[in-house]
Amino acid sequence: MNHDFDITIYGATGFTGTLATRYLSDGAVDHNELKLAIAGRNQEKLSALAASCANQPTVIVAASADLDAVDEMVRRSKIVLNFAGPFALYAEHIIAACARQGRTYLDITGESPFVRKMLAKYQDAAEASGARLIPFSGFDSVPADLMAQLALEFAAATQLKLDRLSAYYELQGGLNGGTLASILEISRDTSIPTLFDSKMLVLDPSWPSVPPQKLTLHYEPYLKSWSIPFVMAAVNQAVFQRSQWLRHRLGQPVTKTRYDEHQCFGQKMSALKCLGAAAVLGTLGSLTTGTIGRKILQKIGPKPGEGPSATVQSHAWFRAQMLGSLDGKPQVLVTMSRKGDPGNEITITMACEAAKLAAEDKFSTRLCGFLTPSVAFSGDLKNRLEKAGFRFTIQSIGKK
Repeated sequence: MNHDFDITIYGATGFTGTLATRYLSDGAVDHNELKLAIAGRNQEKLSALAASCANQPTVIVAASADLDAVDEMVRRSKIVLNFAGPFALYAEHIIAACARQGRTYLDITGESPFVRKMLAKYQDAAEASGARLIPFSGFDSVPADLMAQLALEFAAATQLKLDRLSAYYELQGGLNGGTLASILEISRDTSIPTLFDSKMLVLDPSWPSVPPQKLTLHYEPYLKSWSIPFVMAAVNQAVFQRSQWLRHRLGQPVTKTRYDEHQCFGQKMSALKCLGAAAVLGTLGSLTTGTIGRKILQKIGPKPGEGPSATVQSHAWFRAQMLGSLDGKPQVLVTMSRKGDPGNEITITMACEAAKLAAEDKFSTRLCGFLTPSVAFSGDLKNRLEKAGFRFTIQSIGKK
């Protein structure tokens, strides 16, 4: 299909959207070969951003509620890369237009209840048009999705069996206003119990359910570390299940593998300190469940368009370890790490590299509709991320 732009960045003047615009317009030479557009609702802000770029993108004005403008933006774009959250408020018309017109859509949402609604409404149209819709293409949920795939592929290649995958995160960074707005929007959803349904993103009634992860303190002997459940565990478990279902649909062998996630604080972190961290997270979580608490967080937290300071970002990093085990015995270890703020620099790098793969038609599957990053791009995504500064290791750790 004809298009004017390889990638259109929607929500370009927000905090992450601006970072993505800089990444794709002012980055390496291969970025500059892209025909790039930036889009949003504010002509003045978009024009100022475009003018500040070394390789100036085209400006498209399209408010998310203006259906005609959104349709025209999508028609002109091969790929739409969306950073405008909360996605439950602003993304549906863009997703619908991509599904109708056979375009590729990516975003950085972690709003799994919203994605479930989009699945139910637009999967059929996307399959009919050939559209590929790939949410969860940022820190939510590329590390979880990609490391799980790498662990399972390594186990299959080395004839190891796994019945559980457990991700352990260590990270340091800041919070941007768009992420906070998305968290608060999820908390307003009256169907929030579905957040802990591992089958949320699989609409096939025959697909088996998996019990939700227990919200308890955990000690992992192999890593010699205490941990608490990771804040995105339920979302990433649902993404993992969709990836497994998609592979099953492709006819690939899929084993029954449990998936859980943890946030650990290093080997020197005691159980007592972990409980303290859990109490803080629990308090923040409880604030999101009530109107007054959400107002407090809106008052004291960053506003949409705001993000962590340059100082915070300069000291930010993440490291994730995926343990694959059988009967409680570790067999495979996958690690992934990089300097950078997980919710900002890390997220936009992942999303932009995935969008570049899509612009180059480097899909690893014939499937259309709603895909996960690992199914859409497979090992090509790992290779691109390595070139972008991410470090991966994959090794067998089982006793011989």
